[in-house]
Amino acid sequence: MLKITADTNILISAAMTKGNEFELLRLAKLGKIELILSPQILKEFREVISRPKFGFSQEQIINVFKQIVNISTIVMPSVEVNIIKDDPEDNKVLECAETGKVDYIVSGDVHLLNLKQYKGVKIVQSKSILDII
Repeated sequence: MLKITADTNILISAAMTKGNEFELLRLAKLGKIELILSPQILKEFREVISRPKFGFSQEQIINVFKQIVNISTIVMPSVEVNIIKDDPEDNKVLECAETGKVDYIVSGDVHLLNLKQYKGVKIVQSKSILDII
């Protein structure tokens, strides 16, 4: 089974529309892939989705957060990396992926996508990973 780390923008997109990102989470729920996340990614997701511009109620935020946690394997990163200098916050995705020994990082973030891979872990967009699956 493929192990995947999704970054925050993938999780936000999945919560908002039924596109490729939503499909990725659906596959995790069905047990077709293993979604590996960290407390740091989940914390950022909760902070971002709580922004007024997204228009979610507290109840909706709690529900979507619980749903994502329930379909994920949570790892505590055991490494600290400083690869992405332009946006150091993105390093948490690499730390999660390395600790979780994932096959792919799924992202829409240019800083991550520009790396193309990290320690053998390919970094791809959601459409690409769905084609692979």
